[in-house]
Amino acid sequence: MDRDFDLEKILDKMRALRDAREIEIVDKQSHKNRKNSEEKVLNVKYLGQMNTIGDVYLVIQQLQDKDGNVFQVERYETEEGEVIGGNNKSDAYDFIVLSEKYKDKEQLLEQLQSLNKEGLIDLNAMEQDRLDAVAKVLGITTKDLKKIVEIDADKEIETQEEREAGEEDEQESIPAKTEIDVNRKVTDSETMASLLKVQGKGYQKIQVIESGNLEEGNSTRFSFVGIKQVEKKDPKTGKIRKQTVAEKIDTLEQRYGQSPNKGIDSLNRDGSELEEEKMQSIYQIKGDSESQVGIHIGLAGTIEVSYIRTPRQDNGKAISIPIETYSVGPTTREVRKFMDENLNPDVGEEAKRIEKHREAGCDKINQGNIDDDKKNDDHTHIEIDESYLVKLVDEILERYEELGETYNREDIKDKIKEMVEKRGEIPERGEIIEEIGTKMMEEARKRA
Repeated sequence: MDRDFDLEKILDKMRALRDAREIEIVDKQSHKNRKNSEEKVLNVKYLGQMNTIGDVYLVIQQLQDKDGNVFQVERYETEEGEVIGGNNKSDAYDFIVLSEKYKDKEQLLEQLQSLNKEGLIDLNAMEQDRLDAVAKVLGITTKDLKKIVEIDADKEIETQEEREAGEEDEQESIPAKTEIDVNRKVTDSETMASLLKVQGKGYQKIQVIESGNLEEGNSTRFSFVGIKQVEKKDPKTGKIRKQTVAEKIDTLEQRYGQSPNKGIDSLNRDGSELEEEKMQSIYQIKGDSESQVGIHIGLAGTIEVSYIRTPRQDNGKAISIPIETYSVGPTTREVRKFMDENLNPDVGEEAKRIEKHREAGCDKINQGNIDDDKKNDDHTHIEIDESYLVKLVDEILERYEELGETYNREDIKDKIKEMVEKRGEIPERGEIIEEIGTKMMEEARKRA
């Protein structure tokens, strides 16, 4: 390739365009309640830039008509997926027709016709190049790697309900891979490259591959591989071309993997929900006692990667957030700041707050409940001294004698705790007695 390109950016765009068309095909088939393996995306090519349009891509689909005839459709698209024009090759004619928006742009049609359909970058060729490089570093054949990282295209299309109803061990048995952009932020100050201490390696992506069955005796369930482009001379032409090189990441040590399903408290991408996530493997980042990388298998066998921080105290409960991948979107800056070791040196206190909320019976916990800013906590738990609580109950029953006919002492204690938790602080003694006594007397009269 003679010109300089941002190969990773273009690769991501081509994959996104391919996936969008594949979803379109599946949606159409689901609507018609039929599966047709003949209909698929064959390839995506980057054709270059046009002055008025920007980057232009060619998406090549294979479709089938109602009579069973298989044909190709070529779609000229922008990087956002807008269709500029297309060529339906189901008939004897071979020409481009502009979309409705551009139908009167004759100059545009001439420009599209002049583009070389062989493309400047070919998605199939790039992915094959990457497969070859990764297979080489893992010590297996490209054919075997392809079996590992690709889900069978002929597998029956499942509905969401069918996927959710499937057995967990069946989902986990599907091998998979994912990619991480090394320059994407994981925390507010750390990229994936700096987190894994590989900044000087020149990697553009890190591939995570389920590789436990690659070779006999392999104790690592997943492999982390750095991907980069290097310039090499083509022995046939003598030209300098970019070539994909893969290298194993050596800054990670597996801690858990052969005994899967270790539970980790995980925040979602915007911090609105925290739940326990079952990690299939956990890797310690060398030279960092607190930082780890975790992996769990999502729906349809997708690999989901998380950044984990473990409190320095022994047996401290770990907290994790998602790492942006090809299939998982980015986290918010608030979540990244929360997990930044420079801004939050010790997550031990947050881990304690999580346990405190759980002990109090909270069904839903979010970032605001566990960070160090009490203003963000919508249900802060305040401990009341038991002896003080007993005295409050005594004074309420002394002042509101009739309460004892409807409520017992535990009922009154619960009401006081509820009031304190709602306020986020312990009010003055007289205020507690008057408010609880008055409200409970009103409820008692309603019951009578």
